[in-house]
Amino acid sequence: MSDKDRVTYQGQSVKLQPFKTAVLNKPHGYETTLSPDSKRSILRLISALPPGTVPVGRLDINTGGLLLLSNDGELVNRLTHPSWEVEREYRVFLNRTPGPSAVRLLRQGVSIGHGEYSKPLAVKLSDKRSVNIVLRTGRNHEVRRLIEACGLQLEGLERVRYGTVTLKGIERGKWRLLYPDELEALKKTVKLNRN
Repeated sequence: MSDKDRVTYQGQSVKLQPFKTAVLNKPHGYETTLSPDSKRSILRLISALPPGTVPVGRLDINTGGLLLLSNDGELVNRLTHPSWEVEREYRVFLNRTPGPSAVRLLRQGVSIGHGEYSKPLAVKLSDKRSVNIVLRTGRNHEVRRLIEACGLQLEGLERVRYGTVTLKGIERGKWRLLYPDELEALKKTVKLNRN
């Protein structure tokens, strides 16, 4: 397709929307849905994003933090497809300081049920009762199941990084479009190079 091509539908010109990718600092209690009927939809937190914008993956209702949204279908597909192994970093808040054996289990990986095994790329103690965990997989409730399998009790969960994007400077419940350099770095992680 070139700039000179014209696309119509039922006699009306169709104009392609420019690709936009945004980052939201999702509060706990909101669902990763764009349904206008849901009282807990993230749609209540975002506005002015073009039609076709969808969440990049999901955060459950009890998980807060970084949620990407985009109308670039190929970018969304690559960021969420397991074969690209895009890193996701979570901060896990625990009810007590994890002992050395629990930290060792987290680092070596464990079975999390349903024939699935989870082995974090990195596990770092953030403070006495929180741990940062980096994964390359996005299985359903993976962090929660990993924490439970290691004999720990989770008190809170936040995603703090997706690929190269962080929440730096974004208040809870707020969103912004990615800066051009952030978007390029994110695309580079999934080898999406467009002119």
